Amino acid sequence: MPEELAIGLDIGGTKMAFAIADRQGRIYAERTLPTKNSAAVEEFFDSLGNFLNAYIDGNAAICGIGIGVPGPVDSQRGLALQAANLGWERIPLRAALAARLSRRLPIFVDNDVNCGAIGEREFGCAGSVAHFVYLAVGTGLGGAVMIDNRLLRGASHSEMEIGHVSLDPVNGLPCACGMRGCLEMTVSGKGIVVQAHHQLINYPDSRLRQGEITVREIIKAAETGDSLASHVMREAGTALGIACAWCVNLFNPRLIVLAGGISQAAYPLLEAPLQRELNARSLPINRTAASIQLAKLKNAALGASALVWHHRHQEE
Repeated sequence: MPEELAIGLDIGGTKMAFAIADRQGRIYAERTLPTKNSAAVEEFFDSLGNFLNAYIDGNAAICGIGIGVPGPVDSQRGLALQAANLGWERIPLRAALAARLSRRLPIFVDNDVNCGAIGEREFGCAGSVAHFVYLAVGTGLGGAVMIDNRLLRGASHSEMEIGHVSLDPVNGLPCACGMRGCLEMTVSGKGIVVQAHHQLINYPDSRLRQGEITVREIIKAAETGDSLASHVMREAGTALGIACAWCVNLFNPRLIVLAGGISQAAYPLLEAPLQRELNARSLPINRTAASIQLAKLKNAALGASALVWHHRHQEE
């Protein structure tokens, strides 16, 4: 057993991933638990504190806790500012959990996409890269930027909301944020499904007309050459390439890390249009400096645990 271990928690709207890992990213325990987002906040933290204490009391090597949550986070104060799918507004996550632990431990809280980027920096493909962009293509589209080994932070703790940059603010599909044509409405799980429904009338021979349209079915259909599915995935790759080009020109990164379930499952379908748009829309001096890699981490809780080691490094 190593001298030091960190707990990682990734708290989502329906489930919570838990892991205990060392500073090399080796996982010693992991679980997935339901998130009872209908429960009162106090009840949620009571239950979470009891769960964590069972591990903390039995393992003196645990030296810190990292927590990832969706939405904007004030990481300095440990506040979850707006986690809509949890029904949270300005929840003092760090203080609430610290009050329930059986012994005092440092607790670090951050946005879940930032945790993913830090996880790749500590354990994944960005280990030796000081400047990189992290794009998470999953249910939605989020991003993080690391410059000189430090995360880019915004004035209202809501930086790098690249999914809500609009490609077509006039004629684009409406987004839940209130705008039209957001990137997220083309390149994300929900966007890909919405686009397939929207285009269905133009592809009467598509196999997608025969049942429920899901991301998985769209990807499978595109892999077999279905015209509608291929069109939707080509558009997703195009939008992702535009996003990558913006990031290359804005941040001049050495690396773009593509994370999230859509990137992992569908990269062969996305790659050609992505590269075409990236080449067409970015400055050559910036484009040649940047490479693209798929994220290595598959466990969101491992990324959260990396917060502990990341903050250690910042202090050293």
